[in-house]
Amino acid sequence: MTDTKELYMGLGSALYALAKTDGHLQPEESETLKTVLSGEPNGEAVLEAFHVHNQYNIHVEDAYAYAFRRFTTSRKALDEETKKRFLQLMERLADAHDGVSRKENEFIRRFRRDLGRL
Repeated sequence: MTDTKELYMGLGSALYALAKTDGHLQPEESETLKTVLSGEPNGEAVLEAFHVHNQYNIHVEDAYAYAFRRFTTSRKALDEETKKRFLQLMERLADAHDGVSRKENEFIRRFRRDLGRL
């Protein structure tokens, strides 16, 4: 698997973890994700990871850890522009259903901090 695909599989896992932060996946979040990713390069890899995690009801922390393992192993492909794009996608997904909750906000802050360390 290429580093780029690894990164986007990790992103799908992280987006799943964000969507499940409040306990369950909202239909609006799933639809927003499909819409946003339709024009994204590697959008299919993101959706695939997201749906596999959802199908197996992976715990939020396990999905988050999986994402950062992918990001770490593909670090050379994770430039500042990619990090910025990943954060934008996080924020769009969080805003898909009744605005951004406190838990989602905390999750995004954690994601930003952890991503910045790579």
